[in-house]
Amino acid sequence: MQRGGRALMSDQTSGRTGSAFTPAPGAGFVPGGVGRMQEALIGADYRRTAGMFTGLIRDGQSMPELVRHALNVAAPYLTVPSHVMVAENGEYSNVNYDHCVLGLRASRRLLPYLPSGHRQLAMAQAVWYMPQGLDVWDQLLCEFPGHYARDDKKCGLRPGGTDEDGSDRFDGPAWNAPKAWFDTDHEPDRAGTSGDRLRRLQERILEGDRHGAYRVSLGLRREADPMVRRQLEAQLLFCGIIDLQDTLQTRKLQNIGHKALRARAAVDLTSLIGWDHADPLYYCVVPDLACFPRLYPLFDMTTVTLTNRFKGDQWSLKSRNVGHLDDVNRDRLTEAMLHGKLADVTEVITDLLADGIRVIEISDAIIAAFCRHLVDEAWSSKSFFQIGHAFDYSNVVSFWLRGYDHPHQAKAPYFQAAFINDCIQMNKFFPPDPGSPLWVGDPREHRAWADRLLLSECLAQLLAATETLDYPHAGACVESYLSRTRERTKLLRTLVLASSKMQNDPHQQRHAASMVEEWELTTAGDGARDTMLRAWVKYVAGGAKRTTDLECVRMFEASLGLNSSVIHTPVHLQSDRGVMGLTLAKPVEMP
Repeated sequence: MQRGGRALMSDQTSGRTGSAFTPAPGAGFVPGGVGRMQEALIGADYRRTAGMFTGLIRDGQSMPELVRHALNVAAPYLTVPSHVMVAENGEYSNVNYDHCVLGLRASRRLLPYLPSGHRQLAMAQAVWYMPQGLDVWDQLLCEFPGHYARDDKKCGLRPGGTDEDGSDRFDGPAWNAPKAWFDTDHEPDRAGTSGDRLRRLQERILEGDRHGAYRVSLGLRREADPMVRRQLEAQLLFCGIIDLQDTLQTRKLQNIGHKALRARAAVDLTSLIGWDHADPLYYCVVPDLACFPRLYPLFDMTTVTLTNRFKGDQWSLKSRNVGHLDDVNRDRLTEAMLHGKLADVTEVITDLLADGIRVIEISDAIIAAFCRHLVDEAWSSKSFFQIGHAFDYSNVVSFWLRGYDHPHQAKAPYFQAAFINDCIQMNKFFPPDPGSPLWVGDPREHRAWADRLLLSECLAQLLAATETLDYPHAGACVESYLSRTRERTKLLRTLVLASSKMQNDPHQQRHAASMVEEWELTTAGDGARDTMLRAWVKYVAGGAKRTTDLECVRMFEASLGLNSSVIHTPVHLQSDRGVMGLTLAKPVEMP
């Protein structure tokens, strides 16, 4: 754990009013426009960075190359010394996890579903966010501009928080350099066999040895054998997946699945930018897996549970279990997920494994049950934060199950079920309240309106409704569409586009990427797929957002010279409905 100072502004910060930080010449930048984009990124100038990225795409630059160059300069500033900051009174607060690599990874997954003219919109959103996500630690201390300093900590309301024009300085650009909290100079650890080093990687992460874990990962990355590389990815995902809180209830120490999400980002983005260029990814991900807090109560519980039931035979359950989940057992698992406690869910999963049911089918049924809960029971616009993380975490677990072999994979559904069941129980603490200002509304009230629309109009109205977080109309469009046609791909593409328009919040694109993958690959059947689409529209149109501003979309369309816009709300009717404040540089009313 690291100790945080009480000062909201350092002398360096409070003494400056408007000057932007200028990186030193030759600070790792490539020549030309790409280097200018890198410089703007490190200077926390998000508009300039995203504008340059889009302009370079327009001029024929390769998107993977631009992402690689962005990661090269940003990676040193995407780590923190700890995910816990200790106050002077001895209590602590959580330090946010980086979302830059998560946004890049998710946006890459959405590319095939976006219309040709807007194919890079989600990636532009990820790049728009990157300069706002640097040096999270100093942002929380109001020492560096960005999303957390501006929107969460409201640093602009503090003395010295505005420039000479009265605008929020924490909207950027930066006045000093971001801090690198982890040394970049490490020699690869190549001692022993690859098997020895894979075990050592887990040990170093469990022990919190960030330097040792990173050195081992570098050594394994230097291996030319594709099999070793796959084993490294599987082990990295495993180490992220097993680090999870036992419950969110009455707990402040938690990570809500972020270490698994970061491991997935490292794996996916490596395939985008190339194995030989991925050291920066591992630099900002592997040390973070070993960062405090490290939470292994569920790993302990699943180890005991499987050992007690299977007496050492648990290691081959994934390959040995080939049975299919029938409706009776699916209903039993769903009932436990929706209405039971962790002990009930654990018992059902253990029985299903003992009955020879495929691990991935159990996993898919857990996610399907969760989507049912979202559709039937989630009612508050503020209830989607933990829900979204549980869903995205579960998608990483399923990705690990589907794509890799690992001896601990029988534990996977227990982790998914524990996180999801915990979120369901938390939501049940708050009975539905239609009179609450947080009530998301009921799509049934507008179903007759939606049924009068043509199918193409349903999709257009869905896009328009999500812009204003109008879930009742958006949900009615989805329900009407599902009931009138068997076509689903156009609806899926519409929801991807709706999610890609949301700015300053990589959760939106990440959730969309998880939904796309689960919809594509689930074994739970077509009914479950439709339930996912219903859950998705509730998340994207019903959940509270950081902002509903569409500045990034307008910038993207103007930069590419697009004749048609995906924005449906007229400019004069657009208003920011974000819950954490406007994201534009704006005058700040001092208290």
